[in-house]
Amino acid sequence: MQALLPQQDAYRSSRAEALRDVESTIGELGSIFQQLAHLVHEQGEVALRIDDNMEDTLANVEGGQAQLLKYLGTISSNRWLMAKIFGLLMLFLTFFIVFVA
Repeated sequence: MQALLPQQDAYRSSRAEALRDVESTIGELGSIFQQLAHLVHEQGEVALRIDDNMEDTLANVEGGQAQLLKYLGTISSNRWLMAKIFGLLMLFLTFFIVFVA
């Protein structure tokens, strides 16, 4: 019986050591998962900021396109006005050459 006692003590101490190893591994895993949760939370904030920036960019591009179309309309109407003025000047020049000169 006493021969079994040292074997049982050795078995118990090895089991206790294995249990401590498992416990420390579980603690390390808990720490890793906390760090992972923190990183996921930060990445979620970054993704939201990117989404907000994309919406702002889309609004700015649409506004820029509207302004360019407005400017194109202004330029086109100015060309028509310049053509009218040129035609009127040619009419006066023709009138001047024919009747005055």
